[in-house]
Amino acid sequence: AVAAAGASPERVLAAAGLTIEDLTDLDRMIDAERVARFFEAAARETRDDCFGLHLGSTYEFTAIGALSYAVLNAPTVGTALANFERYGATHTTNGRIALVRTGNRAELIYDLGIGDRELCRQLADGAAVVGVKLMRHLAGADWRPERVQLGHTRPFDTSEHVRLLGPSVTFGATAMTSVVLDAADLDRPVLHADRGLLPIVERHLQELLAATPSKADWLTEIRNAIAEAVCDGAPTIQTIAKRMGASVRTLQRRLGEHDVVFKDLVAATRRDLALGYLAHGTAELTEIAFLVGYSELSAFHRAFRKWTGETPQEARRRLAHSA
Repeated sequence: AVAAAGASPERVLAAAGLTIEDLTDLDRMIDAERVARFFEAAARETRDDCFGLHLGSTYEFTAIGALSYAVLNAPTVGTALANFERYGATHTTNGRIALVRTGNRAELIYDLGIGDRELCRQLADGAAVVGVKLMRHLAGADWRPERVQLGHTRPFDTSEHVRLLGPSVTFGATAMTSVVLDAADLDRPVLHADRGLLPIVERHLQELLAATPSKADWLTEIRNAIAEAVCDGAPTIQTIAKRMGASVRTLQRRLGEHDVVFKDLVAATRRDLALGYLAHGTAELTEIAFLVGYSELSAFHRAFRKWTGETPQEARRRLAHSA
């Protein structure tokens, strides 16, 4: 889309901190903030303030892959949106796809957990258009949303929002994007659905969902990144974020969700590494100090006593005796 507008995809990628290689692996997850910056950069580069809306209007939901089949081939709109909520976790690890029913209204919510709503304006607009198009595919071309809610502030010109999303579009919502519908729409049958294909696709998605990393796995991934970097000294959060392909803000937010302080996680990782080296090897203390990021043995001694309440020598004797 950027190239078709006569603009530079390379500059858009660079502005988002991405390379073309980041996009070639179709199974790779990309940090949501980088995706949002990608969309914002595309709007600037193409000089199209409604880039997200226009891209969403040409986007084919089937491009999502197996998830789209579980949605488009469900027997009813309600089942389709429930599948979108359930299996959407295979496409986002920190966001939220939810179908919330309250009385005679239902709300399809799409939120990637980005606190800065203005940063994800283009992404939110595009997602809203895709959501409305999806509903019209499922429920029929005559379907109209009760309301479309966007998290960013109201732009000066909303004519394209009204044209593509309808007159009931609002701004400043809690979620990044949501589409509100009549709950009765959930009972509408999905036309042209392939009922025979659905169980096969659902089984595949269940396997993917089971393989999706848990929060504990994510913390382990951070600890591994710290362990790999620690021999160069105590790694900074900027260093670890770069290793994990995430922004510092995203890393801090996700650590906060686990009630984990980055500095404490670094200290715990260094402690566990030191205990492992003491228990399972004959390395000199100066070598162990270096391996856990200390250039001076005295500094390692002080840190180790603070971590464990004992000296490295005492810990080595205790661990040897336990073994």
